[in-house]
Amino acid sequence: MDTRRLKRIYIDMDGVLCDFEGAFKKELSINPRQPFPQSQYGFFINLQPLPGAIDAVNKLKKDYEVWILTRPSVHNISCYSEKALWVKNHLGFEMQERTILCADKSLLKGDYLIDDQTNHGQLDFEGELIHFGTKDFLNWKSVLNFFGKKTSFESLYGC
Repeated sequence: MDTRRLKRIYIDMDGVLCDFEGAFKKELSINPRQPFPQSQYGFFINLQPLPGAIDAVNKLKKDYEVWILTRPSVHNISCYSEKALWVKNHLGFEMQERTILCADKSLLKGDYLIDDQTNHGQLDFEGELIHFGTKDFLNWKSVLNFFGKKTSFESLYGC
């Protein structure tokens, strides 16, 4: 019996799978007096996927145990259901079942964490932090290259 387990990857949502910053700026331009645009009902469920994100998750699922690990917004209690629905709508029910909302990402056990932030336990995560959006991991193409996934830049980014 083979007892080896697949390596576990946690993937953040906001700024990694979906365009939090773009939606935040858009809402702020509509209502500049709103200090927390993400507090608006429907904010999280309407986020747009980042280029290549959905395809990348599907590729990684073939060889890794992939989970979504996202921090809940303290300014929007409906983010719990909206984030779950976003995952279901874009990645399917299987990934919705593998979605964790947690304020401190160092609490989870795993091999890799793909995240764009470092201020919520990411630096204390027991595995390796893949710091998305930085020089080494600028986009999903570079992340897939790190994991040895062959991909075409044109198919991921429509170029």
